[in-house]
Amino acid sequence: MRIFFAILLLTLSSTLSYSQEEFTLNQGGTSQKNYFTEIEYEDIRWAPIINVTINGKTYRFLLDTGAGNTITKKLFDELTPEVIKKIPISDANNQADSLSIVNLKEITIGNLVFNNIPSAVPKDSLIFDCLKIDGFIGSNMLRNSIVQFSSKTRKIVITDQPEKLNLHQKQGTDMYLTQSQNLPLVTIAFFGKGSGTIPTLFDTGFADFFNLALFHFNATQQAEVFNVQAKSRGRNSLGLYGFGTDTTQYRLQVPELHINGTVFKNVNHNTTVGNDSIIGARLLDYGIVTVDYKHKKFYFEPFETSFDLSNGWFPVTIIPKDDKIWIGMIWDEQLKDKISLNDQVLAIDGVDYTNVSTCEIMVKPTIFNGASQATLTLRNANGATRKVTIYKK
Repeated sequence: MRIFFAILLLTLSSTLSYSQEEFTLNQGGTSQKNYFTEIEYEDIRWAPIINVTINGKTYRFLLDTGAGNTITKKLFDELTPEVIKKIPISDANNQADSLSIVNLKEITIGNLVFNNIPSAVPKDSLIFDCLKIDGFIGSNMLRNSIVQFSSKTRKIVITDQPEKLNLHQKQGTDMYLTQSQNLPLVTIAFFGKGSGTIPTLFDTGFADFFNLALFHFNATQQAEVFNVQAKSRGRNSLGLYGFGTDTTQYRLQVPELHINGTVFKNVNHNTTVGNDSIIGARLLDYGIVTVDYKHKKFYFEPFETSFDLSNGWFPVTIIPKDDKIWIGMIWDEQLKDKISLNDQVLAIDGVDYTNVSTCEIMVKPTIFNGASQATLTLRNANGATRKVTIYKK
């Protein structure tokens, strides 16, 4: 899962790493048949949050198609579930740690009861504390269901009866599910000077519309599908285990991106060090999305026939750390004599940021408030301060 802070990406997506023994989260489920439940979700700008019930008590969970089931350490201590295994799990920055997998005996969504669901327990609580959530509902738990997202009504339907959803076959495509967690992958078509298709993870925990894996970027360079807008080295993503290491990243533009026949034009996006290219939760802004895990089909019913996503970028990435914000990446070579990596951002357009929590930055809609230019007050490693005006291009 990912979120932008002024072009900073936060990702909560997790993948299993196998060592000597293969393990799958695809266990447990619901024994109910012919079920249909409709629930409201809270849109916190970048991911749907729903209420679930465990042991008669209501909890807040993020429904994340790009991750496996997860509960916080706090909820683990409260429920004391059985630990069934310890396994390495990698975040989308490809950083790994060994996490406990527990058996969640019962969890209820609407009128639907799930039993014996394997769930990871991360050690770091920052992301969960900031979002005030108790865990993720992941694809492993939903793998035998059909899940429909409607942003206009803020409703999610979970069912095993596709005939109740008014699905149109021409708006559907085949979907591949990963082996370990049943994460949904769909084939997206791209058109630039050349064209191509890429298997892409549909991840409701990713805050933006689209990100391209570096692996896919490198594999498609000769086809000239993606236009390179800028290149930089630094760090721009916060994952389940913190910030990744410095890497070379790209800002790209693709003239056309096609999802089930719907055309998205002028799609600006970043590369990601993760293994998967990602279509995120912002897809919900443009149509009704149905993930049919049961029949391995992906449906997109657009609100319009095509969309133009033309939008500019600010030439820096700003990242939070230690209750301050910093320059994480510089995308304009002409600014490198004025701005340095790891400069502290003291203020933006006169708004003081000398003491700001990571949580505050995470939940803020945008640090630049929709402006086309911004004046940064910066402090470099030597303690010198200066003001620099940057422009969205």
